[in-house]
Amino acid sequence: MKRLFTTILALAALSTATALADDAEALAGKWTLQKNDQGQPQTRVLEIKQNKFKFTVLRNGDRPIFYAEGDIKTEKLGPFNAARFTNMKVGESSSDIQPTDEERASIYQLGEGTLMVASDFDAERDQKPSLDVYKKAAAAASEPKTLYLDKIVMHQTPQVATWFVCFEAKTGGALQRFNVPNQSFDKDNVTIPMDLKIAGVLPGQTCTFKCQLDDVESDVCTDDIDNTSSEKFTVTESGSQEYKPEDHWRYTIYWHLK
Repeated sequence: MKRLFTTILALAALSTATALADDAEALAGKWTLQKNDQGQPQTRVLEIKQNKFKFTVLRNGDRPIFYAEGDIKTEKLGPFNAARFTNMKVGESSSDIQPTDEERASIYQLGEGTLMVASDFDAERDQKPSLDVYKKAAAAASEPKTLYLDKIVMHQTPQVATWFVCFEAKTGGALQRFNVPNQSFDKDNVTIPMDLKIAGVLPGQTCTFKCQLDDVESDVCTDDIDNTSSEKFTVTESGSQEYKPEDHWRYTIYWHLK
């Protein structure tokens, strides 16, 4: 019986820890509330990321009148879910804040895209206790950026003499080519600056490209070439990727978004 009771306690603790972990993930993001305070319309914005929070009160939609930031921790208080706010800095705006020893605790309940918060029940304050329902703000869509293909580092090439390069990259419907007339290279370990730009690109998109080498300049951007490599990579804010399309040919592409 003692072993069974211990097992039940362990499962209960595990269930509580799992629930709190799920809540921490569900609480992440931006929550907004439209409220009328003493005849004055307000917008309240609560932003939570990992174990940090930012809380802003705006009047007339855009003028900050209160700001707080600090740590947030979720915990169970009997049957209730509680959020504890500690290590806070407060002020009229994010550019004018001071540390405070005050801590706050609120009871909350998560719904489908809603966050119900019971505030100011934990201590006597000038504000009256309130029950508010915040709504989850939609995640902001990423703005398209320009993809810069910065350079190719040609570690090793199958070309044994002077060679030329032609590089074509495509993301979505945009195709750009890098080929400098009369620009030739020799041997291995060559860095080729490209500064090739493709506009309207989002992180996560696929960039396909073709890199071609030839010792005859007039052939390098045609189908009559010595070596061709058709590859791709997933666009990130910045990155690099190495390719080895054939024996004695190895190169790395570098890029960034701006």
